[in-house]
Amino acid sequence: RPVPQEEVPSALARLDEIETRMEGFQIAFFLDYDGTLTPIVDNPSEAKLSEEARSVVRALSARYPTAIVSGRARATAQGLVQLHGVYYAGSHGFDILGPNGSNYKVADSFRPALEEAKNKLEEALGHIPGALVEDNNFSISAHYRMVAEGPDRDYLDEVVGKLVADMPMLRRTYGKMVYELRPSADWDKGKAVEWLIENWIKKEADRPVFPVYIGDDVTDEDAFRVMAGLGGFGIIVSDNATRTSTGGSYSLRSPFQVVQFLEHFARSGALQPREGEDSDRFSIGSSPRVTLQPALSPTGLSAAPPSEVDSFSSRARGPAHDAP
Repeated sequence: RPVPQEEVPSALARLDEIETRMEGFQIAFFLDYDGTLTPIVDNPSEAKLSEEARSVVRALSARYPTAIVSGRARATAQGLVQLHGVYYAGSHGFDILGPNGSNYKVADSFRPALEEAKNKLEEALGHIPGALVEDNNFSISAHYRMVAEGPDRDYLDEVVGKLVADMPMLRRTYGKMVYELRPSADWDKGKAVEWLIENWIKKEADRPVFPVYIGDDVTDEDAFRVMAGLGGFGIIVSDNATRTSTGGSYSLRSPFQVVQFLEHFARSGALQPREGEDSDRFSIGSSPRVTLQPALSPTGLSAAPPSEVDSFSSRARGPAHDAP
């Protein structure tokens, strides 16, 4: 008889508990993009951030250090989010940009091997219907969500496996219907979060940092694993997470709930001000307890117009505001 698995508790249902844990700390938010801020879609280029979600992240980053930690190329993540005042860690953390324009790249020397891998994959998979190769600068993605099950998927798996075997500078990792080719360096989203806190965020904080990482994929488990050691916790975006399936401490069922959770801190449940704000106004003792209202409808998580993504060309600098 199967043993029932303990479900991961809802972060929305445990808001009082979460706020108690955060009291006295500088909160910092680390957010995955695909499947976390936006729903998973067949074609990654169609995963646009809704205006409602963008507005919430904008307000959040005005009060707390906020980072986008994505498998996408850093410039692509910037183009999708379109906000200044936010940290961007692209390619699973291999390429990091601060709000002031400071840039940290972990593995420049691996770029030629990644370029070679991309070219070989495009050549080998060009005849497979639905196969998509994506260049994330410091990782290469081979998407098979739109590839028919059976021989085509088996062939794609064999191609990626042989390529990695022939290129020891790279390693294969797994995501939701995607194979990732990454530098064989000891680096991942968790190490990127550690680096961001230690080298940038902690230096600007006047109290210990309490990190909150929200993600939905296997690669986000690397960040969940380091959260306790950093004094914070992870939140898995899933409707069926159990204690044995994830290192996340809490769960949110969908990107819609992620936006609800973040909105609580961005607009009504702020615990600390950013520099220059009135501390009494935002202290946990004086902030009213606000019942979450479903102000954002699920249809509100619609795609932003492509022109908004195409128009982004600036680096993240200065206080939180929209990129031109």
